[in-house]
Amino acid sequence: MKKKYLTYAGIISAVILVIMFVSILMTGSFSIFSSATIDPIPDHAAGDLVAITGTTNHMAGTVMELDIIAVSPANGTKPRVAVSDAFIVRGGGMSNTWSAALDTSAIPPGEYLVNAYWINETIRSDILATSRFRLTGTKPVPTGTPGTGDLQPRQIWINRPDTLWRGEKLLVTGTTSLPEGTELTYLVIPQSNASVFTVDVKTGNRDVKEGLTRSGGIRVLPGTGGVNRWSFAVDSTEFISGEYIIIVTLESISPEKIGLQSPFDTAQLIVKEAILDSATSPVINASSCRHITIDAFPISWTNKTFTITGTTDFPPGAELLVQVYPTEYDLTMNPEVKHLASSMSGAVGMVTVEKGIGSTGLWSVTLDKGKLDPDLRRYLVNVSNDRIDPRTYATIYGDTYCAKRLIPSSWSS
Repeated sequence: MKKKYLTYAGIISAVILVIMFVSILMTGSFSIFSSATIDPIPDHAAGDLVAITGTTNHMAGTVMELDIIAVSPANGTKPRVAVSDAFIVRGGGMSNTWSAALDTSAIPPGEYLVNAYWINETIRSDILATSRFRLTGTKPVPTGTPGTGDLQPRQIWINRPDTLWRGEKLLVTGTTSLPEGTELTYLVIPQSNASVFTVDVKTGNRDVKEGLTRSGGIRVLPGTGGVNRWSFAVDSTEFISGEYIIIVTLESISPEKIGLQSPFDTAQLIVKEAILDSATSPVINASSCRHITIDAFPISWTNKTFTITGTTDFPPGAELLVQVYPTEYDLTMNPEVKHLASSMSGAVGMVTVEKGIGSTGLWSVTLDKGKLDPDLRRYLVNVSNDRIDPRTYATIYGDTYCAKRLIPSSWSS
């Protein structure tokens, strides 16, 4: 009798093991009991893009939800400051991995909890995992007065993003003449009906992925030089390679009226497929405009002066050299002296970095349109950590810069 009992126990154990093995092959995990972990989150400066990652035994291709909770919320504020989707992808061994991108631009400094939940249709599970992190820094004091008249009223501009490798996190940023606190809506929309057909190497399961549309709400934050700012985070884990269009507009506008009755801007985002198990992994772009950025130029400025703004990694109080000079010259022949003459115009000067949000510094410069010749078709705006020797007026070159073309022909008179 004892022998039969042991035989039955062995058969049951074998069946359980087979079920576990098949489940692991099919899903990349074994999920009779829901579980998840959150990797340690380092402290960040308020305004940083925070990547939150972890592991779970839930199936690849599904989504968890993260609540970001203030540990000690200020009086009158809600404890929950943000919600983010966490995308689950196949991992190694018996667990899958997940990731989320959190934009902290609108979150004040303090200590925060991250609570992870599993979503099954409309039902949310109990907390699967929790972790803490801190945001440091102080909220900047707005400088200048929004709506000073040098920008067209009620406009939005997107800083054109770089090409993205699928799985990377991106902080999309921009500027606006709308007042601080204005509610905006963003959309990231695939530009074609392309899809990707994949075969899971472990299970042989076939899957078709289509472009993912993302949307959400954001608020206008204070900037510098009378130009306010906005931003949002994008996690491209579930995107497919291809072209996407980014749209930022007023929250209250209906989709069919975007571009007709409200300020808006669009920008193209290109997502490429990362080459896995390659000896040459994608290299982060270390070229110009990494530590100094120049915000997108408006289509036109309506007053005699205009303001150019940007961000930098340099600390408050640091000085940057701003140069605006023509890249094309109007050459004419003077018949009296028989030599070439040219029309020259431009501007050069130092600006001081101001305190921004978190570790991001802000800079701005206001220029007079009358100092630039509109007949010269192209100017170059160059911002760098170069400096001018006060005795010899020679340029002492630094190691960081950003340059962007400016076209005066698009100005309003």
